[in-house]
Amino acid sequence: MLAASIFILALFVWLPQPDPTFISPWTNTLAAPVAAAARAQQSAPTAIAIQATPDPSALEGYNQGSVLQDADAGGRVRFYRRGVAGGSIAYFVVMLDQQVHLEVINADGATPGSDASGDTIWTDGQKHLTTVAQMTQAPYAARAGMNLLGAMAFGFHGDARTSDEGTVVINGKLMRANPGRAVLCLTSDGQAKIGLFDASALGECEQAIGGGPVILWHGKIANPAVGAETDSYLPFNPLGEDFVQLDWRKMIYSGSYPKTVIGFGTHTDGRAYLVMLISEGIGGLDLAEQLKALGCTDALGGDDDSSTQAVWHGASVQSHSPRTVPDALGVYLRSQ
Repeated sequence: MLAASIFILALFVWLPQPDPTFISPWTNTLAAPVAAAARAQQSAPTAIAIQATPDPSALEGYNQGSVLQDADAGGRVRFYRRGVAGGSIAYFVVMLDQQVHLEVINADGATPGSDASGDTIWTDGQKHLTTVAQMTQAPYAARAGMNLLGAMAFGFHGDARTSDEGTVVINGKLMRANPGRAVLCLTSDGQAKIGLFDASALGECEQAIGGGPVILWHGKIANPAVGAETDSYLPFNPLGEDFVQLDWRKMIYSGSYPKTVIGFGTHTDGRAYLVMLISEGIGGLDLAEQLKALGCTDALGGDDDSSTQAVWHGASVQSHSPRTVPDALGVYLRSQ
């Protein structure tokens, strides 16, 4: 259950809207699998969010123990690998400033929506699923005046309905709302939030993508083994998201299956940042600990197991062969 007092969490970001599309160049220079990191290392109807106090010194200290794979010239978007607890992680650190733009990319450039009952659909009535690598190399993923650096799968989908089950907002336009699932919301006035949002509350989101459950909440880790809040832990699914297959989510979280997560914190220079992370071979508690060590106070899980996948400059980051997915969160950098 949630702590008794819930406050508003706001981390300041600035997200520009994209211009008409163009075809972004890809270098395909980094295809090393996540497993390489282990060898390289020793070792509700309204928005719900809470006040958090990030550790602004944590991020760079943690990064010193990771292996930097690549970064843009200004260091706004960086790609790292690290061996962890017998497994490995790969993660993007995304500084949220005026040069950076995040946006949901949909398979085949299709448009997600909802039917009369509120269930998820593609508005053209078709089924659309592709890998993130295919999405990022397609013309529909390009944005004029921007370079697409990386992308990560995130939303859930079903077999019959292949569009994202969660909330989707793209450049201020509400595509669909699912108030029963947690969402990452990025606002036009420079805020980032995780919580449960209905359609009205989503009006403040410039970009949003749903996932769940929350695995890190106000610095406390979601732990399937506890039934009540402690100093360090919260029961699994702390926001009470409406997952029908919650036991399956617990199994994936507790095991060493590949996992997907996004967390956020504040840098020493005052800028907010996202950590977009995939893991292989580690459990959920270890994963959440890594997010805390990276200075994140809150983190939202995404679709896991064979859906876990990310791309950097067109090359796959994960070591396994991924399944096709409905969408990804793309990270763009404005051209100078």
